[in-house]
Amino acid sequence: MQYNVAQLLKEPIGAMRRHSLNESLDGLDEELKALGPLIGAIQMLRTNSGILVTGKLSTVVQATCNRCIEPIAVPIRFEIEESFRPLTEVHTGRYLRPDEFEGSEADLEDAALLINEQHILDLSEVVRQSIWLALPMYPSCNWEGAGECPNLKMRMAELEELEDVEFYSDATGVHGHDEKEIDPRWAALLNLRREENAE
Repeated sequence: MQYNVAQLLKEPIGAMRRHSLNESLDGLDEELKALGPLIGAIQMLRTNSGILVTGKLSTVVQATCNRCIEPIAVPIRFEIEESFRPLTEVHTGRYLRPDEFEGSEADLEDAALLINEQHILDLSEVVRQSIWLALPMYPSCNWEGAGECPNLKMRMAELEELEDVEFYSDATGVHGHDEKEIDPRWAALLNLRREENAE
């Protein structure tokens, strides 16, 4: 997601470039599990202070369902609109003084929005932040009807079957006496449910 914008910076205000994206998100963020590439299109517009980048992008990432705690695929769609400013003058290579920048001081403090000395505009950090912001606060499985999570419904049915099964834990996990392995997260829930029923 790096673009050499030296030629665009030499052109007059209003000059434009368009780019299609089909980029891998591997290595973008250790905590972000991308299940597909970043696709979409961006537009770069030469402004009096640098380059304005706008675009519509989408991808698919893995999240955990807030109800059934199973991994799910979450489609992400987002728009970007950011102004990038060059660190150096494109014709001479000299560093621009802070008073030569247009915009607020806060804009200059964000390293993700600066075009580096080699005139490379890097969208990686802007995209990374946009993906996190576009993720739903409470990801959940796709369901129909009155908010029922199909995975949760299935897990609860499994728990009802296991209510009469005595189980134990060892170094290899949690097991029932019928030797069926039980997810320890659900085993804890089953214990809680048994305690509530005993009261």
